Amino acid sequence: MRWIQMSCESSNIHSVEGNVSRIRRQFVLLAEIAGHPVGFCCAITGRTSSDPLFIQLVTVVPSVQKQGVGSALLSAIAHWQPHRDIAMATMDTNLAAYKFNERLARSIGGTIQSVPRNRFRPTDLGITRDEKHRPWLITRPQETN
Repeated sequence: MRWIQMSCESSNIHSVEGNVSRIRRQFVLLAEIAGHPVGFCCAITGRTSSDPLFIQLVTVVPSVQKQGVGSALLSAIAHWQPHRDIAMATMDTNLAAYKFNERLARSIGGTIQSVPRNRFRPTDLGITRDEKHRPWLITRPQETN
């Protein structure tokens, strides 16, 4: 994981101990190509059943970006908790990340909207209070019986 973190500009490098501590609290998916790790996605569920699934980090090594790895990771995470809405945060200026998340929303039949910064705890979103991130919520369609 640390090798991937060092290869990706969007992730913060953590110590091995820090990674182990975080992974204990998260659902982590690792993407591999030909047996080599190329990306990962970290998510947590909210504290209650009505809370969203929080995607805290998606990162893919530069050499395989734009080949569907990030989409596959997000799709797998979304299908892990199919009844929960999905919350995430992107940098205010990262239009590509917004469009990426917008495609995820469409792929699961949901809609994406910006939500107030104080709607979710920064730790649930995997950010700190002073980071300039915009929280987003993908609302999934309601099931009808």
